[in-house]
Amino acid sequence: MLPVGRCGRAATPVALAAASVLALVGASGCSSSQPSGEQTAVTYLDQGWGSGERQSFYYTPQGTVIMPASWLAALNGPDLQPVMSPQRMKRLGFIYDSHSTSANPYHWPVGFAVDSSSSIPTVGLTCAACHTEQMTYRGTSIRVDGGQANIDADAFARVVATALLTTGASLVRREAFERRAVAFGYPRNRIDADFRAEYGQLLAQIPEQLRVAAVTTRAGPGRLDALAAIARAVFSYDIDVPSNTNKPTGPVDYPYLWNTWNLYWVEYNGAVRQPMGRNVGEALGVGAVTHFVDPTTGKPTPLSGRWKTSVRVANIYGIETMLASLRPPPWPQSIFGPIDETRAARGRQLFIQNCAACHAVRAIASSPNEWSVRVVPLAVVGTDPMQANNFAYTTYDATKLGLSAHTTAARGLQIVTTAVQQQAYLDAGIPQAAWPTYNGFGRPGIVTAPCGYKARPLVGVWATPPYLHNGSVPTIFDLLSETRPSRFRVGGTEYDPRRMGFVQATGPGTMLFDTSVVGNSNAGHWFTNDRRPGRIGRRLSDTEKYDIIEYLKVASYADYPRVTVTEPDPEPCVASSNYR
Repeated sequence: MLPVGRCGRAATPVALAAASVLALVGASGCSSSQPSGEQTAVTYLDQGWGSGERQSFYYTPQGTVIMPASWLAALNGPDLQPVMSPQRMKRLGFIYDSHSTSANPYHWPVGFAVDSSSSIPTVGLTCAACHTEQMTYRGTSIRVDGGQANIDADAFARVVATALLTTGASLVRREAFERRAVAFGYPRNRIDADFRAEYGQLLAQIPEQLRVAAVTTRAGPGRLDALAAIARAVFSYDIDVPSNTNKPTGPVDYPYLWNTWNLYWVEYNGAVRQPMGRNVGEALGVGAVTHFVDPTTGKPTPLSGRWKTSVRVANIYGIETMLASLRPPPWPQSIFGPIDETRAARGRQLFIQNCAACHAVRAIASSPNEWSVRVVPLAVVGTDPMQANNFAYTTYDATKLGLSAHTTAARGLQIVTTAVQQQAYLDAGIPQAAWPTYNGFGRPGIVTAPCGYKARPLVGVWATPPYLHNGSVPTIFDLLSETRPSRFRVGGTEYDPRRMGFVQATGPGTMLFDTSVVGNSNAGHWFTNDRRPGRIGRRLSDTEKYDIIEYLKVASYADYPRVTVTEPDPEPCVASSNYR
């Protein structure tokens, strides 16, 4: 997910403009230099998709809105270069696809979808922006569809916000921008008034953004505090209650998507049960246009129109259905080198002995294609608690939505996403008999708030560094060790096949990850012989660590540990009656 705020709910919202920390504009970690190490050869791994599926995943609109497409095409940064220039976007971690497609008329990176369903085409982000990965190794780029993106979403939001502010503050810049936007197709008779209105909203929201900045843990490349940002978008921006500011201090890695459809619970803290509910929440967070309140008065919209949004449920269902055919990425031996079969066999036995109790496939007897996932209590796993605790304990004044003044994110989002998706089904003309299928396997729209993190199967995990839910451990070798780096660089894409992670690199687009910062702890999930908190297994020798790594390179569902359970595993700190 890439949930960020928006600066308005009008027909042409500049959804990302006010979403970031304006006080940190100068700290985005980007420079005007050309990115180094440009790659030419791209290897697409055999994940069950062809070019058609990839293009649909990359560029199908989901109903999210950044701004009119002509505006984003016309917008220049303070350096007078286009905001969407390939050089800038690559520095921010975005990926370009070499295949030409009519669905991407501006040749923007993966995940930017142009929606031409209205008279003024808009551009929004799709799940592909956050869930497509490209790593490099000795001059070759390797595409991992459904993987953990390396984008710096907050930095992109700062770039857009800065460009809008500098454009609006200068008559010369504004007039030049408006000429370009008209040339790209925006109505000449609307451009001046519409831009002035959006610029005014952006200025008005600067104080709110500064308040958020004061309590934010910088996410950087490859991470976002997704659930906190969704809740802030819905309960602050969308209903015009600025006091509903939360603390985005729990950034997480973008999770990988293969076999997500099998999982009984999704999100790192196992909070969401239903695929459509999860995806509607994503769309609301990324900038779907809502009508919860009147944009002029701030009063609740009558129920007859309150839940109408720009969310495109038919497209979302199509993408979710397609994701069910996405396979884990196979280890590319022709690039990384051959597998030591003897070592991998030893590693499989070590994995069964030390990891499978939590990370095995746990097929539910009554529904074998649905896998229970153990949500391990915080007190047991010992990893950074901020993401789970923030979601569980932050409350919001949702009286404008007919809820209480102390509504939890779980309860509020369950009610809002259910109402939004049902209205979207009606607006799209989807028969009610088909709703359970669109929801995903007839699953109910339940949102919970467990005090733990889920342990999902790890087939394909080799392609998803850094590790732990918050990306605080750079390699699998470090994860299996008794000591871990307290500071390391993130943002690089050069892969380390031996330790199973990324090579640390400096330069534009990278960031120093400091595990002493709130939300960044690298503690827990320890393999050690001492009694430290978060110990889950015995100490492993270096030989054993490399054996496990060798197995994880080639682990497949044909040889992966699998058990059958009679019912789903209970979630910690959640009454079973809440979801059974």
